[in-house]
Amino acid sequence: MGEITVTGPQAVNALDYALVGNIGTIGLGRARYTMICQEDGGILDDLIVYRLAETEYMVVANAGNAQTVLDAITGRAAGFDAVVRDDRDAYALIAVQGPESPGILKSVTDADLDGLKYYAGLPGTVAGVPALIARTGYTGEDGFELFVAPADAEKLWQALTDAGKDAGLVPAGLSCRDTLRLEAGMPLYGHELTTALTPFDAGLGRVVKFEKEGDFVGRAALEAAASSPRPRPRASWSAWSPRAAASRAPVSPWSPTARSSARSPRAPRPRRSAGRSPWRTSTPRDARPAPPASASTSAVRMSRTRSSRCRSTSVRSDPPHNLPVHQHSPAYRRIQVMSNPQQLRYSKEHEWLSTAEDGVATVGITEFAANALGDVVYAQLPEAGDTVTAGETCGELESTKSVSDLYSPVTGEVVESNQDVVDDPSLVNSAPFEGGWLFKVRVAEEPADLLSADEYNAFSSGN
Repeated sequence: MGEITVTGPQAVNALDYALVGNIGTIGLGRARYTMICQEDGGILDDLIVYRLAETEYMVVANAGNAQTVLDAITGRAAGFDAVVRDDRDAYALIAVQGPESPGILKSVTDADLDGLKYYAGLPGTVAGVPALIARTGYTGEDGFELFVAPADAEKLWQALTDAGKDAGLVPAGLSCRDTLRLEAGMPLYGHELTTALTPFDAGLGRVVKFEKEGDFVGRAALEAAASSPRPRPRASWSAWSPRAAASRAPVSPWSPTARSSARSPRAPRPRRSAGRSPWRTSTPRDARPAPPASASTSAVRMSRTRSSRCRSTSVRSDPPHNLPVHQHSPAYRRIQVMSNPQQLRYSKEHEWLSTAEDGVATVGITEFAANALGDVVYAQLPEAGDTVTAGETCGELESTKSVSDLYSPVTGEVVESNQDVVDDPSLVNSAPFEGGWLFKVRVAEEPADLLSADEYNAFSSGN
């Protein structure tokens, strides 16, 4: 990976100008998925930004784009009181991924892994080696990334290998990572993300934060893209042959030919290959096979998580079969036009609103948004007594794939937050319009641009 450190009194201002995300809202010890774009809105790279100290940030870019990102951030930070440092030679990165990863890592560290939230990082010692321990999980499963000095990498690798031997820990490289990110619906730069696409074209417009103060590179072009988004729906598929389909190969089971723009390596099931294509279809869910029980270590400097808002659905060839993907994959979810209740109203940030006669409105996120997020594992909701403003952030939802800001569709005072969701965030996925509601607010002002169910169906389907 490409590690770039930005420090100084105006480090956050420099990054807010250089990147499309709202870096100023990242808390100490937390991380944020974002992007860096060209002036015309094209995606230069997708990134993770860690806030290491009050005025110190680490930007992690894809290895192949590291120099491009470094040059862009350096140039864009020139007018700010900030220092941009190339730290690619200061770090080696070893990742431990999979459902057994917490137990394996706990055996070689005294760091508080239970208290380490998704998309967060903390300094600690692992097997006697000083490390920055992060938790982003780029495979769709739980996982940890360990940033260490290159001289300590071999020692740490061996210690992890020994600690995970009985848990089935095995080395894994980029090709293995590629199968997992495909199954989890996570985009890869150079395939689903390129300079020819804006974040809105890629279905990731949510990472662009127009509400942040000041200008940022690409704002004008991205505002134009947001007003007429052209998201490319994607479908997951598998073939009967183990031969991997080439990038941009035609895909045509029983639907008009589509062009595949994603890699298609062998799936982790004998005699099958799998991939993703920009293509809309509608089929029932297949039965859900269980995910692999083993954890895996990645090679040093292996890629990390990329969140996804791609629309993806199971695609059935003839004869039918179960798609070889694990439980976190959006391939299990029909992120198409959902059955949105007619009596509710909706925002373009994918919240729903139900207002009672006493002026108290119940707010939640739509099934479309819940499915795009993936399995929600943490909810930070506004508390009773808080004032929320229409169109502004009021909380966060963290899933196994990403962290997403929660927006209020109305202005008013919060009278209740859903403690059941705080205790069991999976309710957001299982019952988004019922038990998965998020908070109730006494409405002081309601914007005029809320959508009806039919209008929201058209908006969320890109029509």
